[in-house]
Amino acid sequence: MTHSLLLEVKYIPSNLTYKIRKEVLWPHIKNNKFSIPIDTQKDTFHLGAYINNNIVSIGTFVKEKNKEFNTNKQYRLRAMATDFKFKQMGYGKKLFSHAINILKNKQIELLWCDARLEAIPFYKKLHMKSLNTIYNIKNIGPHQTMYIHI
Repeated sequence: MTHSLLLEVKYIPSNLTYKIRKEVLWPHIKNNKFSIPIDTQKDTFHLGAYINNNIVSIGTFVKEKNKEFNTNKQYRLRAMATDFKFKQMGYGKKLFSHAINILKNKQIELLWCDARLEAIPFYKKLHMKSLNTIYNIKNIGPHQTMYIHI
């Protein structure tokens, strides 16, 4: 008998993002400080995709304006990642779709992020577009700003 994996996306506190942030996004951090200042801002929310009570994908969504875009109703996606063992299985896509629905309900018009170059194909599959400039983020590497109108 095969067990289907039950995927559930839900709000989580920021500290539940730290394990995946550490393993996938920020292995260069050695002091175990995986929080970021925006984690506790009033309009910030964190999502976790769970399979059988284990978080396999995370995302942090922050009310932050990028001057490149001509709308005030913006959110920024920060620190989105999926556990290495669960990549390419659609869990990040489900988490992203869930976030888009939350942002629609908040009447947000645009979601943007600083995407690592290797993540761009993932975001393009989610219909995000990119700005032309490629820039470097210290200790992490080249990035490009991506966005989607909601």
